Amino acid sequence: MIRSAISVACCLTILSYSTIAASSLVSSTFDSDTDGWSGLTTDGSSSWSVITSGLAPTHSAGGVPAGSITLADPDSQWTYFSAPGKFLGDQSAAFGGSLQFDSWYVVAGTSYANEAEIVLKGAGLTLVYEATNSLPAVWTHFDAALVAGTWRVADTFSGALATDAQLLAVLSNLNALWINAEHFTPVTEIIALDNVSLLSPVPEPEIYTLLLAGFGLLGFVAYRRKILQAE
Repeated sequence: MIRSAISVACCLTILSYSTIAASSLVSSTFDSDTDGWSGLTTDGSSSWSVITSGLAPTHSAGGVPAGSITLADPDSQWTYFSAPGKFLGDQSAAFGGSLQFDSWYVVAGTSYANEAEIVLKGAGLTLVYEATNSLPAVWTHFDAALVAGTWRVADTFSGALATDAQLLAVLSNLNALWINAEHFTPVTEIIALDNVSLLSPVPEPEIYTLLLAGFGLLGFVAYRRKILQAE
């Protein structure tokens, strides 16, 4: 009986925390519409000034799976998908987790130029993440860890790495999240985006051990209480 009670508690703990680890804090799958995403162009300077805002992505039936969105490059500036309000504000729970998405080029240019894959703005800071030197014509999955040592301040990939404090400050007051919609220059191209998610960090193995021990103890206590009440 004791062993059975502890086993049940352990199983419930594993199942509940597996669900938490696999779920996202906020996501856009674009199964039926653009989910509030827009587009913009920026000069890509240290200020990352917006040149054109309010570009309208197109919803497409082709995704991984179901729908996705596409954005056509409108000019010679750098083009980005811009996240809607549900991705902004206090996203501190994503610190230590990751930003994931799928992307591919639909109509590509001819000459690649390096630029930030992801831009985060908040708390007076701009952080950039460089994920790839090219984007193939197939769906490609990106997983950007939201930890120190992977993001850089402003636009310089050889400059200072963002600290834990800086990354947490940005995530706690996030006012812009941009994902690259331009991998080739100078001609017009079309980039597709799907399955954007902010994920919370996965609990460390030590946490699982403590939780299992705690629930096992609770099961034992409940069993002992039942025995004493029956006497």
